[in-house]
Amino acid sequence: MSVAAPTRPGRSHRPAAADLPVPDRGPADRAWDVTVVVVANGLVVLALWIRHGGLGTLHHPGGVLTALGQLTGLYGTFAVLIELLLMSRIGWLERHIGFDRLAVWHRWTGFSAVTLLVAHAGFITLGYAAEGHQSLTRQLGDFITNYPDVLMSIVGLGLFLAVALTSVRAARRRLSRETWYTVHLYAYLAVALSFAHQLAVGSDFSTDALARAWWVALYLAVGGAIVAWRIGRPVVFNLRHRLRIEAVKPEAKGVVSLYITGRHLDRIGAEAGQFFLWRFLAGTGWAKAHPFSLSAAPNDRFLRITVKELGDDTRRIRRLEPGVRVFAEGPYGTFTTKRRTRRRVALIAGGIGITPLRALVGTLPGGPGDVTLLYRTATEGDLAFRAELEKLTKRRGVVLHTLVGTDIGDDRTDQLGIPALRRLVPDIAQRDVYLCGPPAMLDAVGRRLRDLGVPRKHIHFERFDY
Repeated sequence: MSVAAPTRPGRSHRPAAADLPVPDRGPADRAWDVTVVVVANGLVVLALWIRHGGLGTLHHPGGVLTALGQLTGLYGTFAVLIELLLMSRIGWLERHIGFDRLAVWHRWTGFSAVTLLVAHAGFITLGYAAEGHQSLTRQLGDFITNYPDVLMSIVGLGLFLAVALTSVRAARRRLSRETWYTVHLYAYLAVALSFAHQLAVGSDFSTDALARAWWVALYLAVGGAIVAWRIGRPVVFNLRHRLRIEAVKPEAKGVVSLYITGRHLDRIGAEAGQFFLWRFLAGTGWAKAHPFSLSAAPNDRFLRITVKELGDDTRRIRRLEPGVRVFAEGPYGTFTTKRRTRRRVALIAGGIGITPLRALVGTLPGGPGDVTLLYRTATEGDLAFRAELEKLTKRRGVVLHTLVGTDIGDDRTDQLGIPALRRLVPDIAQRDVYLCGPPAMLDAVGRRLRDLGVPRKHIHFERFDY
C-alpha cells in the first residue's frame, strides 16, 4: 500500500533552514576524543614498564617471554577497565557516541582483554620456567605456592574466559538473555580477584608508590562511574518519576502497546527514537531488564512502548495489568532527529522495528513528500499503528509504503532490493535514511543503500538484538 497526501498547487511546503538541526560533532569525532584518552593512558602503561627496567629483562634467560608476559598482563588489565567503562552507561559518552557503537567496542575490547590475559599467563609461566630451568608444571606450582594471590588471579582468569565464551555468537543463540547476563556479572568478581594480585606481585606497582596510586585511581574512576551511572542515576530517576502502567492496548497480532505514566514526565528529557531499559515490578520481572524503544514521541502525559511476543518474557509483558510499577533506566540512544542533516528523509522499518520510527515520523519536520516510510511485515496482520500512520499521511503528507513478505532474498527481487528502493524512493541517494529491524535486514538494506550512493554518514540504524 502506498499513501501520500496531495500537495496544493502553488504552495511550497519546504521547511526553512531553521527546521533542520544544527550539525553537532558526530560519533566519529567523539570516538576520536575517546581514542586520544585511551592511547594517552596506554602510553603511560608502556612508560611505567620501561621505567621499571622492562627492557633490561630482555637479556636474561627467558627474558623475551617474561617481557611479553609483563606487557600482556598490563595491557590486558587496562583493556578490562576500558571494557567496563564502555558499558558503565556514562550519560555524555552514550549521548555522543551511541549505545550500539559502545556495545560493539565493549564486545571487541572484552575479547582483546581475555586474549591478552591468557597470553600473559602463558608467557610469564614460560619465561620464569626458562629462567629457573624448570618444567612448566613445577613453575606453575611455584607460582601458586610462593606468589601472593596467584591462585585468586587464576580463578579470575577462568571467570573472564567464561564471560568471553558465552559472548560468542554461537553461544549467545543457545543461552537465554538472563543466563548470559548472570554470567557477565561474574566479570566484576574476576576484576576483584585479580586486583590484589596485580598490586602484590606486579613489579610496576609493588615498589613505586606513584604508579600504584595511578593504577588504583583508574580502578576507582571506573568503579565510581559504574556505581554512579548504573546504580545511582536509575535509582534517583525512578524515585523522582514513579512510573507505572496505565493501559495496555493491542496493536497487531501478538503486539501490544504499554502506556506508562508517572510524575514530572516533562522533565525526563527523552527524545523520539530513544529507548529505555525496562523492569516491570510484577512476579520475577524486576530482575530482568528489557530494551524497548519509545513508540510515540515523549510528552507530559505518558511514555509508550510497543512489545511483540517473541518468547516467554515478552508473553508475560503482554499480560501485564494497569497499575504495575515500572523501573526504567535511560533514555539511551542517538537514533534521533539530531542526526538528520538533509531536508528529505527515508525511514525503513522491518517488523517490530517500526517502534522507534513511529515515534520519529511524527516529529521530523518537513512538508509533503519530505518524509517517506517503508514498513515491511511478514503478514498483513502484523502491521501495527495502521490508523496512526494513515492519519500522518493526511495531516503531514508523509509518504507511506507498506510491504508484506519475509524474504530478504535477491537484491533484484526483494521488496527492499535495489530496484524496489529506486522505485519507491527515487531520490534516496539525496536523503538521510533511518533503518530499524532484524540484523539480517539491516545488513542487507545497508549494503544496498551504499550501492545506491547513500553515504555512510547519512545511514542511521538501530539494532534491537542486544
